[in-house]
Amino acid sequence: MKLYLIRHGQTDQNKQYVIQGWTDNPLNQNGIDQAHQVGQYLKRNHKTFDFAYTSPLIRASLTGEIILSYLKNPPNLMVDYHFIERDFGVFENLPVPPTIKKITTAGFTQKGYEEDNLLLKRIENGLIGLYRKHPHDSIVLFCHSHVIKSFLILADPLTYNYQTLLNNGSMHDLSYDGEKLIVNQFNLGFQEEKTQNNHPF
Repeated sequence: MKLYLIRHGQTDQNKQYVIQGWTDNPLNQNGIDQAHQVGQYLKRNHKTFDFAYTSPLIRASLTGEIILSYLKNPPNLMVDYHFIERDFGVFENLPVPPTIKKITTAGFTQKGYEEDNLLLKRIENGLIGLYRKHPHDSIVLFCHSHVIKSFLILADPLTYNYQTLLNNGSMHDLSYDGEKLIVNQFNLGFQEEKTQNNHPF
């Protein structure tokens, strides 16, 4: 199974470096523009997908709708709740610095906060579910920073962690054979490297 992970475009909260989690914030204009840029890139490269999935949050689903509109015969966009962003609990709507340093400490726990092991298990269960339905297909998934980081950690925990930086609108190419998850390409380079007001958390 080929799996392409695309992080949602920017929101005002991203621009302000605020933790969002399950808060359902919309894309801002820059985020909408980022989604169009990704769609144009995929169209130029004649990219197609067999199936498309999204987190239920609007910033992910709208990113997906915009991008898919550029593709020839795009698949229907389906919601999968396995891939909603991490539940940050009491840390939602707090500034990223210095909160990120605290919550990404190994073994950190807090009531209402979705701990690393629980998040990783949720994402792994979602991955297995996708593979059972689409073992030989190409899948695109529109989701979130900590969801993508979880996939990366499952594939290569020595290289990636929850402080790995991901741009809004970034795309990551993975493959899964039912046993091993492989990162084929991290942060596909179609974006301008110096995109202003990006949010890598």
